[in-house]
Amino acid sequence: MEFKELETKYGADDIDMNDFIKLVEPLKPSWMMVSSYDDYFTNDKDEFIRYRYHDHMGELTIKRKTTDANNNNRVEVNVPTDGKSSGAIEAFAGLLGYKKNFSIFKTCKIAFLEKAVLVYYVVYDENLNEKKRFIEVEAKEDYNWPSEEEAWAEVVKYENMLAPLGISAKNRLKKSLFEIFKK
Repeated sequence: MEFKELETKYGADDIDMNDFIKLVEPLKPSWMMVSSYDDYFTNDKDEFIRYRYHDHMGELTIKRKTTDANNNNRVEVNVPTDGKSSGAIEAFAGLLGYKKNFSIFKTCKIAFLEKAVLVYYVVYDENLNEKKRFIEVEAKEDYNWPSEEEAWAEVVKYENMLAPLGISAKNRLKKSLFEIFKK
């Protein structure tokens, strides 16, 4: 499943991060807390490139939907950068026909499991005003999946495990962060 992203996203404005942690902790994940800036660039086809950066790490990402119905299954290609290349990234994107549309700041509590990644995160605007909270369940990109179906089954397994928080298939968000926050 090279260059594929299989994930579900849920609104979590009414879910306390500590409740998420308490529910996930018995799984004995490897935890990480990370914050980053995400700059989104758009072209005239309403496609985007995202530049994520923090400290001395960065990543330039392009994503494309495989269906217009939702964002659960997308093509995703990530290119690592040094995290100090904002000017070069903006110039590069500009030459490709992309212009900066918006920026957000995210703080994420990430649980890494063998086959899945569970994330609770808070999105802030450029002035660090809290905008929204989300939970994501993602099939681990670097796991050697026999098939997309098995990866998707793993996502659904953890979606069901998070049901006490109000997480369910009917509550999946259809829009990406780009679609939610674009100007």
